[in-house]
Amino acid sequence: MRGRLKEVAQQAVSLHCQLHRIQAPVRYWPLCTTLERHNAQNAGAWTYTSRGFHKAGISRQSEKTSSDSLSAAKISSEVLETLRQTAAKHFGKSAMDASGLESVIESILKLGLNQAQLKQLLTLNPKIAVQPPQRSLAALNALNLLGLNPSNIIKILEKCPDLLGAKAHQLQPLIENLQKYGLGEGSLQRVLVHSPQILNLSAKQVNNTVRFFKDKCVFTAAQITEILRTSPNVLFEKFEELEYKFQYAYFRMGIKQSEIAKSALFRVSLEELKQRHIFLERLGLYQTPDKKGQTQIVNPKLKDVISTSEDHFLAKVARSTHEEFDIFKKLLSCEEIEKEELESSEWGDEEELEKDDSSEEDDGPLQRNR
Repeated sequence: MRGRLKEVAQQAVSLHCQLHRIQAPVRYWPLCTTLERHNAQNAGAWTYTSRGFHKAGISRQSEKTSSDSLSAAKISSEVLETLRQTAAKHFGKSAMDASGLESVIESILKLGLNQAQLKQLLTLNPKIAVQPPQRSLAALNALNLLGLNPSNIIKILEKCPDLLGAKAHQLQPLIENLQKYGLGEGSLQRVLVHSPQILNLSAKQVNNTVRFFKDKCVFTAAQITEILRTSPNVLFEKFEELEYKFQYAYFRMGIKQSEIAKSALFRVSLEELKQRHIFLERLGLYQTPDKKGQTQIVNPKLKDVISTSEDHFLAKVARSTHEEFDIFKKLLSCEEIEKEELESSEWGDEEELEKDDSSEEDDGPLQRNR
């Protein structure tokens, strides 16, 4: 019995060796000659081993790879031709550099953008066809490093195509400065998608806005971060307008800094703020707190007053109709005009009185001299 088992084992080993001599493992194919590879791929015999694949599978894989390569080459060729035509149209044939265009295409595709998005970029800023990659792709690289996906990158550049001409040494310090004020990766991404023009600002402009909120409005660092995150438009507004809006909410409505920071106050206009507040006030639904911060009614939260749609505001907060609110806004506008005219008239009267007083003072010495 032992002899029989030993004989069977020897036959199995012999058969295994023969199979390996017939077909080498696939992982060793790169060492074979071209003729051997051709014969192996076209051989009709069974070539499967424990480390290999069926002939048919190899052929299909080879055909698929070849097809993909040809397709990719065709698309790249089309895109390259489009870039060449655009460059010739906008900048003349002398500005075209085939190797430079290919380098731009490769760099953009490596960032995860597809050919359609590449054409969009070209439409937004044709200069990328003639600029060196390190210049034309600085913004793309910066946005990609922030973790923005290709779709959001295109949205940002559609809103602010000038960014494609920005330099790396201009963008990086500004991004780091925004991060310094608490805009982390997720927050910064949302801010840039909403207001990409921020990247056209200087660090000094951002610092001045932060200093204004700290000194004039006495916001804390965390509150300033919240304002920058929810209302990046403050970086473009005049300080006088921001201060007037803050003072109205703080003094006229009695709202503290913590609630103002969470309410997105600076996203709405002063006119809209006053319309909704005074409407509630005249309906008896809002009351300015006294010196102790006390009210006889419970005021609605500021965010419910200004950070909701007009439909929600009227239905849930004011419990009124659009018709009533529209009539009120017209009346309020007339009141504002009359108030401005009255103030202007009083200011003019004061100026006339000052002139008369000044004239009398000038005439006094002359009369005495006479």
